[in-house]
Amino acid sequence: MKSHLQTIIRKCAVGTLLLASFSLASFSDFRDRDVSRFQPKEAKQFRPDKDVVSVVMREAIPRGGGYVYQYPRENPEPILTDKFAMEGALSMEIELIASDYSGVAICIAGSVDLEPYYEEGVVEFWIKGEKGGENALFVLVDDGVKTGGESMQVKLRSKSLGEITTEWKRFSIPLKLFGRTGVYWDAKNTREVMLPFSWTNFKGFRLEVRKDENESFKVWIDDIVIKKHGKAYEGPANYPFRNEI
Repeated sequence: MKSHLQTIIRKCAVGTLLLASFSLASFSDFRDRDVSRFQPKEAKQFRPDKDVVSVVMREAIPRGGGYVYQYPRENPEPILTDKFAMEGALSMEIELIASDYSGVAICIAGSVDLEPYYEEGVVEFWIKGEKGGENALFVLVDDGVKTGGESMQVKLRSKSLGEITTEWKRFSIPLKLFGRTGVYWDAKNTREVMLPFSWTNFKGFRLEVRKDENESFKVWIDDIVIKKHGKAYEGPANYPFRNEI
């Protein structure tokens, strides 16, 4: 009886070890698959650039009071994602309502004086589209202090500067192309108001679309910076066409 009981115990022990071995192997395989899927990408090192005056977005929204907003409220919130990234490990995914006037703004903490860099400075960023050929407006905004709290905007059409494609593409846009005349929407009187843009109080970058100019709109944007110097403009002469009040 005792011998028979010992045999049963040995068999149970062996079975338990085999089961444990199988479980560990299975868990290990599962874990390895998860690691290969979810392992964070190794961030690329940013190249030192003494020409950068202001970082609007790089790996995160600006710290110390920076913020992001979208309009209208129904528009999807912008998100940081590691699905795509041109520099570093993250980019910002922006989806806009194509059937409405909609946009996303990325604002820095405080404001920056860009007047000394107006003639030779540029705004630089990387962008890629979900479908390619997206039609957007690239917009700079001031802090609205000189206009009673209404942020003035200066805008350029993306297609005036080149095509958004399904591959990462860098835009380097001279600040002076935006001109000195800003505009904001006066909701009370339902009209646009034109006033001087405050280049001494730069606040942020905005991406927007006009109603029904796209069937859908989703892009990824990365590494938005303002630089003291950049490549000379090579587009149409006398652009922008409206740069004075």
